[in-house]
Amino acid sequence: MDKIILVFCSLVSCIISVNILFQFMNERYTKVSGNKWLYKILPAGCMLFITGINALMIPLLNMAVHVLLFGMLTCFLYSGGKGINRIVEVEALYIVIAISESLGMLLLDFLLKATGRIPDSPEILKSMETAFSKIAVLFLYYVVYSRLWKKTELRTKKQYFLYFIMFLYSIVNILMLTTISDRENPVILMVCVGSIIFCNMYMLYFIKFSDERNIYKLKVEMMEQQEKLQYGNYKIQMEKYTEAMRIIHDVDKYVKHMETLYRERLMEEAIVYADQISDRLKGLLPTKFTDNPILNCLLSEKKKEAEVLGIQFEVKNFTGEVNFMKAIDITTLFGNLIDNAMTAAKCTEEKYVGVSVNMLNKMVSIRVDNSVKQEIPIKNGEIWNKGIGILNIERCVETYMGSIIYSCKNGILCCDIILNRPEK
Repeated sequence: MDKIILVFCSLVSCIISVNILFQFMNERYTKVSGNKWLYKILPAGCMLFITGINALMIPLLNMAVHVLLFGMLTCFLYSGGKGINRIVEVEALYIVIAISESLGMLLLDFLLKATGRIPDSPEILKSMETAFSKIAVLFLYYVVYSRLWKKTELRTKKQYFLYFIMFLYSIVNILMLTTISDRENPVILMVCVGSIIFCNMYMLYFIKFSDERNIYKLKVEMMEQQEKLQYGNYKIQMEKYTEAMRIIHDVDKYVKHMETLYRERLMEEAIVYADQISDRLKGLLPTKFTDNPILNCLLSEKKKEAEVLGIQFEVKNFTGEVNFMKAIDITTLFGNLIDNAMTAAKCTEEKYVGVSVNMLNKMVSIRVDNSVKQEIPIKNGEIWNKGIGILNIERCVETYMGSIIYSCKNGILCCDIILNRPEK
């Protein structure tokens, strides 16, 4: 019966290892074949084949089979980058899994010695080490390793706390197995070991899908916020267009009235009337801050909004050019920066917002600063509380391989951005 326990644990071990390696390849690379059943049957076949190799209890043979098998699979059934790079990455992950298993077994041995719960049967001890090592591999893979190539995943402190609690719960469960790990209850031992491992795997899968759902939800919110900015900009342009049509419709009346005033030599009245027409036309023309018409319109409208709110809006040192940026990126970047600044500034006594764009060698330096009511928590140049607007700003900065640094001093919050201009 002890041999059966070892075979069972070997099968469980292979299921976890093969599942992780295939999941890594499926997420990291592109499948060459369009046959979905091929990629569903292959993992099952690999599990059974490697389980048979493990049953021979020859470590070097086991390692060689893993290296050759997954090296060929990633080379012939997946694409993306150079073939040698794919092989190196998969083999490196296999080595990391092996190291993680060893660390898990060492931790279990330490806990068993510390609690004095070392089982009498070597086979049962080996089974417990296998179970615990796989739990360690699962947690390290989903919590630590997967973050190395999937940096877009959003996790909170509560999620990491949940991971920690699950891992502690698994440790307690494994230690409790020593109370039934005698030769009279081998079946109960196998059921408990399998249940602990697969329950943890299911929960980790569930949390993983929750992370992915949060990412997609955030992307949707970012696109909605971007569309809202664009719609607001188009709405402003539509209002200007409507007003322009009204003026054009009445332009003949204006000209005839001016001719009448000059013909009757009412010079003072003519000058006043001309000034009135000029004031009406000025509302349609954006103030020229830069050579980019889209940014000019945006800055002009934001300045009008600031005047309504009683905010001192300064556009200073505008010597940089942003024509290399896409129109939607200009709207998203500057729209969010200024909206965030105005939202914070309107709650302060100073009510100040400043915008500047300068050239820095072949790069563009953007600064938006504003008064704040209280100090903003900033760590290593990054702001802690990030809303959708800030995430959209960061996405735009990443598009142009730039950097963003926040600083807060003397009641002024500064956002400094460096953008790389693409070569023509």
